[in-house]
Amino acid sequence: MVKKVVIVAGETSGDEHGAGFARELAALSPGVEISGIGGPAMEAAGCLLLYRTEELAVLGVSEVLPKAGRILRILRGIQRHLRLARPDLLVLIDFPDFNFRLAAHAKKLGLKVLYYVSPQVWAWRSGRAARMSSLVDHLAVLFPFEKDFYASRAPHLPVTFVGHPALDHLQEDAAGAESWPWEEGRLVLGLLPGSRTSEIRRHMPLLADTARLMLRERPDLAFALPVAPGLKEEDFSPYLEGNPSITLLPQAARLVMQRSPLLLICSGTATLQAALYGTPMVVFYKTSRLNYVLGKRLIKVRHVAIPNLIHGGDLLPELIQDAANPIALSKLALDLLAAPERLDAMRAGLALVREKLGGPGAGRRTAELALSLMG
Repeated sequence: MVKKVVIVAGETSGDEHGAGFARELAALSPGVEISGIGGPAMEAAGCLLLYRTEELAVLGVSEVLPKAGRILRILRGIQRHLRLARPDLLVLIDFPDFNFRLAAHAKKLGLKVLYYVSPQVWAWRSGRAARMSSLVDHLAVLFPFEKDFYASRAPHLPVTFVGHPALDHLQEDAAGAESWPWEEGRLVLGLLPGSRTSEIRRHMPLLADTARLMLRERPDLAFALPVAPGLKEEDFSPYLEGNPSITLLPQAARLVMQRSPLLLICSGTATLQAALYGTPMVVFYKTSRLNYVLGKRLIKVRHVAIPNLIHGGDLLPELIQDAANPIALSKLALDLLAAPERLDAMRAGLALVREKLGGPGAGRRTAELALSLMG
């Protein structure tokens, strides 16, 4: 009998994880029917998309409220799909506020639920860990420390460490040398403002002003800015006027991570991808005042950058909210460029981060886990 699987990914990184999982599942179970919520990566992997991640992507309370009606309609729509399709397995990827509600509905229908990519309950709202025991049949986690966390907070929840999908991309060749528009030896720093339009609005003024300040001290610098999938070059145009030192490179994040000696990078999944390439970086993040105040009260960890959490120390400098200003960011970046020994120490620490994540094959291991749950 043909297996039916529904995957729900509410963000760009979840779309990529879902795509890797879907490809491996199709290879292990030919003919499997996969539908759900995703983006271009999942669609290319053969998933029938009922809704797109772009319709759901929000950050924090201030962005949820204006889109609450649309999000509720999508939730009801995917719940109806579960009732009609009766899939053999529902696979939820992160995105907890939406996916917890969907998991509860799936359990009422008697469906099996695999949660792939743990919500960051170890960082904030840790009480949700125990709640997952009643919502989820199995949890597949990306970081080794998460398994220990759930063992203490939700001992009855089956948890498997599958590794991180970003490790699979290390074997992929980045774009060829012809895609790098600078001569060999040119000092080109990578600017990664994020993958959401709200992040572009908040972070591009910071990066544009930082680049101008750095050029006053180091006119030999250039800046590469990869355009994430789902974004357009026009999204960046208002911030690049009068700043020809910044060059947009569509969908070239891995290339920039490999070629740049230092990245100025938005906190998020991209920091882990860059860590796997061993590229030194300064991490920054800005959000709305409301999100920041609420987050500061709830977050229980010292660091926001994923490599720092895995490393367990102050490996990468972090500039958050008001500390993320052009003067501070430019000074920190220039100081690092002038101190090769600090960059070398950062590379050594990032090598340890990579070791802790194990080897490639997260998508395959998760697909095997999914098949075992479906029986």
